[in-house]
Amino acid sequence: MRDRAAVVALAEVDQSSPRGKSRLNVHRVLAGGARMAAGATLDLTLDMAVKPGGLVLLFGNGLPAAKLDALAWHGVAVNEQSYAYFARAPAAKVPAAERLRYFAPYLEHADPLVAEDAYLEFGHAPFDVVAQAAGVLPAARLRAWLVDAKVPPSRKGFYGLALGLSTDAATREANAEFLRKLVVAPEDDFRGGFDGILGGYLLLAGEPGLELVEKRYLAHPNSRDGDVRHAMTALRFYREYGREIPLARLSVALAKLLDRREFAAAAITDLARWKAWESTARIARLYATADAATRRAVVGYLLACPSKEAVPELQRLRELDAAGVADAERVLSQTTDLPAVQ
Repeated sequence: MRDRAAVVALAEVDQSSPRGKSRLNVHRVLAGGARMAAGATLDLTLDMAVKPGGLVLLFGNGLPAAKLDALAWHGVAVNEQSYAYFARAPAAKVPAAERLRYFAPYLEHADPLVAEDAYLEFGHAPFDVVAQAAGVLPAARLRAWLVDAKVPPSRKGFYGLALGLSTDAATREANAEFLRKLVVAPEDDFRGGFDGILGGYLLLAGEPGLELVEKRYLAHPNSRDGDVRHAMTALRFYREYGREIPLARLSVALAKLLDRREFAAAAITDLARWKAWESTARIARLYATADAATRRAVVGYLLACPSKEAVPELQRLRELDAAGVADAERVLSQTTDLPAVQ
């Protein structure tokens, strides 16, 4: 917002604001100083409720040459702490990993505005950039936040994943044991961020960690749907960013879900994306008793599969259900959900 705005300033709301507007006494100008000076008084219509005496960050958006009263003004209520955090924050042109090093100490700051903004800096950054800055993330505090009921569940996935990025051997061992306890802990309710916890655990524990996730969630017929979805997300993450667990082993774990009707279509689609063709015959056999979504996934898998085994299986399905296979092919031709036909 700061880099995009034509004018950025810190102002205080005057007691004598005119009706329908806010009178603001400018204390400091951070951008657009050629058009506004500290000590100026502005009467503006803001997109927020303001209280007399309160501090406001002003963002004036519009053409560079536009007059002040022609700008669209956005305000954010701040205090001394949040303003200092904002004023010292590095510009967007600063290398992303360097920027994250500034924001790391403000994670879970006492000021909710600061805590949320610092978290979003990490949340919006690419994974490889976060990994570069992982050394400044405090492992002990991350572990504490993961079990703190006051920390928003939406942030806990990132904190779990961040534990998996530690490079120090002793810290990695401590993080792995901590995350393992969270993975096996009984839970009666939805676990926000559990996919990140599982992803961080896989980064740390490798194949032994996958065996635990597989046994507890992917191969267990009574594991909760929400936990299974989190486990699938963790496997997708590891497929893209992990290094130690072979793809063939990830595919074997994911294929456990072919036996669960509600997850079969998603599992088949992922196996096709991963070019895991070892389950061709097994997947083809699912067609006869599957729902429409799974049947489309089966046809898509067979169309994409380069194995000679796929050709007779697809022909068999056409003889079994010509209209259904044709409909599946029509739908698949209109989507990019599966790899291109080989």
